[in-house]
Amino acid sequence: MKFQTKITLSIIPLVLLGIFVLGTWSIKKAKESIHQSTFLYMNTIMDAYVPDIERHHQLLVKNGLDTIDSFVSEYKKNVFQTAENINLPDRSHLFIMDGTGRLVFCSTGTDPDVMASVWGPAAKKIRTDSADGSASEYAGRAEEAGAEKLYVARQFAPWDWVIFFAMEDQLVRGAERQIRNATIGIAGICSILSIAMILIIFNKFFATPVRIIISSASAIAKGRHVKQIDVSSHDELGDLARNMETMSHAIQQHQAEIKKSHDQLETRVKERTMELETALSKIKTLTGLLPICMHCKKIRDDKGYWKQMEAYIHEYSDAEFSHGICEECVQKYYPSIDLNGD
Repeated sequence: MKFQTKITLSIIPLVLLGIFVLGTWSIKKAKESIHQSTFLYMNTIMDAYVPDIERHHQLLVKNGLDTIDSFVSEYKKNVFQTAENINLPDRSHLFIMDGTGRLVFCSTGTDPDVMASVWGPAAKKIRTDSADGSASEYAGRAEEAGAEKLYVARQFAPWDWVIFFAMEDQLVRGAERQIRNATIGIAGICSILSIAMILIIFNKFFATPVRIIISSASAIAKGRHVKQIDVSSHDELGDLARNMETMSHAIQQHQAEIKKSHDQLETRVKERTMELETALSKIKTLTGLLPICMHCKKIRDDKGYWKQMEAYIHEYSDAEFSHGICEECVQKYYPSIDLNGD
């Protein structure tokens, strides 16, 4: 496996892990933001509706009609009409429960028994908490007809009401799915772009210089001179390229010196060889067994002729003779001559 592949396989999981963690965190924050926005919207609806109820009640009190059931009923009908005119999202409803858990009003006309069974306990608990001095605003989750719902609630003590605004959690989950799918899609695109960018940057600033350096090192190993390595980065790879250029120059100089020494040695060998051949051409060597007469000392040549020793040696070598006489021969042949005399 190539080094580039190893590095790539090491980086890609880290990139994917980082994007996965970032995507998971983004989805979590998005879900929290959606729920916060949902509850903020629901509270906004309640903030618009509950003051209308208070305004109708204050009109009754101001006019001294709050103890007359017919006027109270008429004002309550006006309040119900206002709730029906509020533009609410699909699968959401505004309804009112009394302190005993009985349904007073519902914008969707849901079965009162079902509403009482689901929201009655919540209304009673809110009434009890309010009597204890707890906060008058509530929010939470509940299950109605097999569907989980988010709700916010406010108590209106003068009429012993608990006003609810409920919305199916599926709506919120749908928005969450859209955000999750969008996040996954964006994360996938970011992953591809990040990996592509990493590969491009890695190839440009690392893999390509390494390949150039490897090619140059191969050329240097084969004895070729590399004047310049095309790596101009001011980093470790650039330093390595410059050092290899210096090394290539030094190797070429060393090889030139070796060649010069080799040529000089060959010249000297040729000169010595010529001198030796010249010397050998001047030398004649007598070898082998020479037949010589035991009396006259003549030597027989290859043709069978007997020759004087001087003539034979002179013929087969470059030796020259100068005649003299030894002391023994002087005494033998010239006894009258005194060699030791003055």
